[in-house]
Amino acid sequence: MQEKYQHYEAVVKDVLDPTGCRTSKLCIGPYVYDRALWEEMETIALSYHQLLEFVFRNFPVNTKIQEVLEYPADLENYLNSLTIYPSNLAAARVDLFLTKHGLKMVESNCEIPGGNEESYFLEQQYLEIIKPEGLKAVPRMEIVYDTLMKYYGIQADHFGMPRKKRLLIVLTQWQAEIDRILGEYDILMNFIREQGHEADVIDPNRVEIRANKAYHPDGRRIDLIYRRFTADELPKFAERSWQMAIDWDKAEVAVVNPFCTKRVDSKNIMVLFRDEQYDDVFPPELADALQVVRKIIPWTKKIKPWMVLPDGNEAEARPWLLANRDGLVIKHANSYSSAAVFLGMDTEAGRWEEIVDESLKGDWVVQEVLDLPEMDMKYWEDGQVKTARCIYNVNPYMYDGKIGGFLNRASTDKLTSFKSGEIAAIVPCFEKIQP
Repeated sequence: MQEKYQHYEAVVKDVLDPTGCRTSKLCIGPYVYDRALWEEMETIALSYHQLLEFVFRNFPVNTKIQEVLEYPADLENYLNSLTIYPSNLAAARVDLFLTKHGLKMVESNCEIPGGNEESYFLEQQYLEIIKPEGLKAVPRMEIVYDTLMKYYGIQADHFGMPRKKRLLIVLTQWQAEIDRILGEYDILMNFIREQGHEADVIDPNRVEIRANKAYHPDGRRIDLIYRRFTADELPKFAERSWQMAIDWDKAEVAVVNPFCTKRVDSKNIMVLFRDEQYDDVFPPELADALQVVRKIIPWTKKIKPWMVLPDGNEAEARPWLLANRDGLVIKHANSYSSAAVFLGMDTEAGRWEEIVDESLKGDWVVQEVLDLPEMDMKYWEDGQVKTARCIYNVNPYMYDGKIGGFLNRASTDKLTSFKSGEIAAIVPCFEKIQP
């Protein structure tokens, strides 16, 4: 088995870590799930997708939705300029913990859910090299490809463009990120090429918009842009800031995910779905979907000077947030990934007071802390098997409202992030084949 692990390490390093900068440990103990968990996740994915598409269509006319999903003025102006399609959310991910009280959600990523190519490669190579018995993996790249083609069709019809059989598909990401994980992106690009299309990975600033059409730097017309950067990054890295995205949005080119998906990427979306005061926002036909999603969202509130507490009473927020530090998590509503997420139990009192004061300025939410599940993760390092006790989560990818596999992250850090000095890994996921 040691020779297999060494082979696995060499193959993974060659593709996923050619620059030697990868911090993720090489997990050799996969996460195995059963059909029951998959079906539960499918129900969650469909329900969440239905609710989000409802929000897309109704935000412009529903003041209660606007009240919850409030954005800073410049971001709001940007969002209001964007196209809303008949169907918008091609790809998303819900981050869940398997707690003793069932599945619980901590956030969703509705703009650019990453990590799928990495999981696919780890799983496929694990099956090929380690050869475990009775396990099967999800055909992730096929699911992504089919989703891209469907949403290309939706947007081609919107612009009155003829649907082409052979496309130029461009994955766009900032150059520094391309340099870091080009191996991951090439996994999908090579799959797309095998389907008969042209494909490339380029920095968004290199896309040219001329005569309301998008062009590759070499002059070829782009048919589909697979966007892999967030709207929050536009003012930081786009040479034309928000205007770059607005021009792409209006041009005759399919963009997946469309830029409008930032509309539902805020953590405030959990307040909208969880808080019963917004029940009347949703029509009767979405009642079942709302109950499914509400069940997985822990107590979550927007932070305001006065708040309704878990017991139903209203109180001044600041003294209550300070007194209940150990049982709370404070999150910036529009930060990306685990940035600007603060666990009270891991934050010193003085720093927590600073966070509370900052949160009272607006655009922050508070949640009850969860009992986080743990696993003994086996990983391969320095020519030997090592074990670490890790927090882990199991996060379903949603492609057009259907499950497209899981992102399982394990880490000694409670946020399951990949901070320097922490032991963290992407865990390959497999379904147990029933005899």
